[in-house]
Amino acid sequence: MLESLQSALAANQLVSGGVVLAALGVAAMWLRDLQGRFAGWAKHFLVTTLTVDSREELLFPALVEYMDTRDALRRLNNFTVRTVRDQDSSCQSLGEELQQGGRPRAAFSPGEGFHLFVLDGRLMWMKREVQVGMAIVERITLSTLGRDKRPLEAIVEAAMEHRIARELDRIAIYVPSTYGNDWTRARLGNNRMLDSVVLKAGQKEAILADLERFFAGRARYETLGIPWRRGYLLYGPPGTGKTSLVTALASELSLNVCVLSLASPNVTDEKIGNLLASVPGRSVILIEDVDAFFQSRAKADSQVRVSYSGFINALDGVAAHEGSVVFLTTNHPQLLDEAAIRSGRVDFRLELGPCDRDQLERMFLKFVDDPAAAARFADSVEPGRWSPAQVQERLLKAATAEEATALFQSRDDTVAILKAA
Repeated sequence: MLESLQSALAANQLVSGGVVLAALGVAAMWLRDLQGRFAGWAKHFLVTTLTVDSREELLFPALVEYMDTRDALRRLNNFTVRTVRDQDSSCQSLGEELQQGGRPRAAFSPGEGFHLFVLDGRLMWMKREVQVGMAIVERITLSTLGRDKRPLEAIVEAAMEHRIARELDRIAIYVPSTYGNDWTRARLGNNRMLDSVVLKAGQKEAILADLERFFAGRARYETLGIPWRRGYLLYGPPGTGKTSLVTALASELSLNVCVLSLASPNVTDEKIGNLLASVPGRSVILIEDVDAFFQSRAKADSQVRVSYSGFINALDGVAAHEGSVVFLTTNHPQLLDEAAIRSGRVDFRLELGPCDRDQLERMFLKFVDDPAAAARFADSVEPGRWSPAQVQERLLKAATAEEATALFQSRDDTVAILKAA
């Protein structure tokens, strides 16, 4: 049959010519696509590619910010810039952010188009494009030779760690919202190293260990049927480090600080309950100088709009909020009604007082790295008389160890300070 077909095609030159032309057309089309097919195969087997776009609300800005830290990408001559803000999105304007202590900065990154560069000894290229449709989407495509995707994964992980470190390097301070019953982030403060707070031996370690046990012990609380909350009372004269300790503990454990002033005209019985029940996650609540507002069960200040019973009920209501940590501070614990600081509302009490000899020596070493001079200083200064704030103030004014010691010899503190200034 095949021989018959071949004979028929040979006899009919028109038909045979058409078959040849068709075959040539198919071959030409296949050869025309060969280059694209080969490029596609090569890209699939020889190139690793990572794509992220602006719809990814965390990773995309983190990657853009991270590019600003790499010299290989900063050397490119086609770049774009975006503002990196320390404040949250509640700040609608630059003026508002600056008033709240924010300091925006510029982050530079490769601009729209194609970029070729060497990063960490590896050839890479990037394509950055903006697509305009129903929504504007910005896309970044990173590529490198080889099938190993770990170099691109390392860039993503480094970008995320950089963003996390930037956030954790600052401590978020929340205050009650003016218009609602919730919290608003007022500012980002600088972290305070726990080592910078000098207390009596063992005090920092004890309260830090208690906090760590609390955050690690949720399952135990649930098993025992006990509300997962913790209350702390820090008491002592002014300047003994109560607020500094709370800030340092929050920095050490990467916690937010929610500052609640009972003197605020916005804080009422209704609002304080809602506030303490809606604290942002991983936060401590700081209520300072409780004795200034309530002495026994009576209001110490007519400007206070929250009642004693409202305050107590709010503290008890925190028990329903899992993971709550409340710090109360007072200069005069004897003025507080015992019911406000009974067990269950306050689980850990810590007295902070004037410096003992060991504190004096360790505070001196913060300013002058001279153990022998620190020992002489501690021996020459009367223990139990000076608060850490007073000691720090005088050590800041002194230029030498001898001058620091002299500042503590005068019985007239004001005269001594003026002479040193």
